[in-house]
Amino acid sequence: MVALAGALLLAAALFAPWFEEAGGRENAWQALTIAAVPAALTAVAAMALAAATVTQRSPALPLALAVCTILLGLVTSVLVVVFAATPPAAASGRCYGLWLGLAGAVGVLVAASLSLRDERPFWGVPVSR
Repeated sequence: MVALAGALLLAAALFAPWFEEAGGRENAWQALTIAAVPAALTAVAAMALAAATVTQRSPALPLALAVCTILLGLVTSVLVVVFAATPPAAASGRCYGLWLGLAGAVGVLVAASLSLRDERPFWGVPVSR
């Protein structure tokens, strides 16, 4: 469920202002398409991980999705950290959306890593004997 919370935070952050520029504020889609696309894929993968964990009896699909989500979360986290450290040339400041995006990306990465360690079925799915 932590992966779902991180995914929703990351998805919302993509539309929040990331950088302050002379013409106004720009969100991730306007300022950093190269970071926005992996971030959107990471959010979708984390939502799929949460859905698969809740609905699947076998841990096979959730574990496979966790591996993909970890890779996407790592790429997204690195990209957001790089752009936080070195904003675009036209940017005069950083906005709250950048920090929300970083928190969401790291949250998804940590949650997917933790879900990879747990092979038990979700509490709502009965265990077949």
